[in-house]
Amino acid sequence: MQLIRFVIIIFLFFTAQVFISCNNNKNPKNFANVFKPLDGMWEGNFYIYEDTLGQRKGKAQPTEISEEYIRSLPLKLISVIKVKHIYTSLNPYLQKGKITDTYLNSNGNTTITHSSATNKIENGKLFCILNKPQEKIIHTGNYLGNNTIIWSRKILKPLKIEFFKEKVDSTKYIIVGWGYYGKDNPNLTPRTWFYGNYSKTN
Repeated sequence: MQLIRFVIIIFLFFTAQVFISCNNNKNPKNFANVFKPLDGMWEGNFYIYEDTLGQRKGKAQPTEISEEYIRSLPLKLISVIKVKHIYTSLNPYLQKGKITDTYLNSNGNTTITHSSATNKIENGKLFCILNKPQEKIIHTGNYLGNNTIIWSRKILKPLKIEFFKEKVDSTKYIIVGWGYYGKDNPNLTPRTWFYGNYSKTN
């Protein structure tokens, strides 16, 4: 009987710890300074790829993605964008950013666009708001820990479904993700993939 009581006590203890942990993860205070590692200037390239096999049966809207995973796919490079990010945290729950994109046109000329970004915690949720010259994009986030955030958005008309993993350390800022657009079928594998690789320059 004593052994059974001991086992029950241990079980209840760990159940309580899991319950407390789960509730703490929902506490907005745990997101304080979650964007802080991104502060500073980052420069690098953003690569856009297309699956050479097109959309097909398989992992539709996959969530387990990485640099290794994207390298294993039969992708064709469609575009390379030179990017500069500058981020500044205004408080533990709000960060502002400026983004400069440089596109190389087919005629050899370049086109430069400027965008503003806001990363914020609101009502216990993560938001990334990107104000581009022709579009306002809002992604919601899920913090995985270890300076890693999953960002996503889902718009059905017109179709714009995106999912990407963002990871930051002291010198590198990596983005890996996919998107469904226009006439893509969300029930098939993604046609479009993207990868950003940036280094901290200031």
